[in-house]
Amino acid sequence: MYIIGLTGGIGSGKSMVAEWFKKQGVPVLDADKTVHRLFQSDLSTISKLVHEFGPEILGDNQEINRSKLGIRIFRDADARKRLERIVHPRVVECMKDKQAALQAAGAKFCVWDVPLLMETGFEEFVDEVWVVWVPRDLQILRVLERDKLSLAEVEDRIAAQGSLDEKRQQADVVIDNSGSELETERQLEEIWEKHMVNNR
Repeated sequence: MYIIGLTGGIGSGKSMVAEWFKKQGVPVLDADKTVHRLFQSDLSTISKLVHEFGPEILGDNQEINRSKLGIRIFRDADARKRLERIVHPRVVECMKDKQAALQAAGAKFCVWDVPLLMETGFEEFVDEVWVVWVPRDLQILRVLERDKLSLAEVEDRIAAQGSLDEKRQQADVVIDNSGSELETERQLEEIWEKHMVNNR
């Protein structure tokens, strides 16, 4: 099975590219959704996080409240590292389990959709890294329009994810999403056709 690691940044259009893969029938394993499920129902993960950050990170339903946890870690690099040490190994384990099941079912390709693929070291689990890129000024503009945040809040979130220009330098494949959705889809179709030929 050939594994593509898909990454980008807030406002880059990574989710649109992930949806494109799904439409081609390529399974997409979503790291964010995996984390969400762990926060909802993985008792071991919930217990470790409560031990590390205190019971105030729980919601009324005894699941991890992402907003409350986010406040604790957003501007605290040490707290973020402590969170990652607990959560990332379980995310990798869950995604590898799903990947194995897909492979057993005969899937030839699989996409790992991971926002912080390079920052977390998850690129070691994929065969190739695809980065969805847009210029920084367009990235800021799209997030401002979409999320109704202040400019300072948008810049904080972009800084927390790392520069798309730096990610682009490390990518095997760069998807330039600065144009129309149709233009992006044309790029994807062209690149994907080559992959289907080379990795059959």
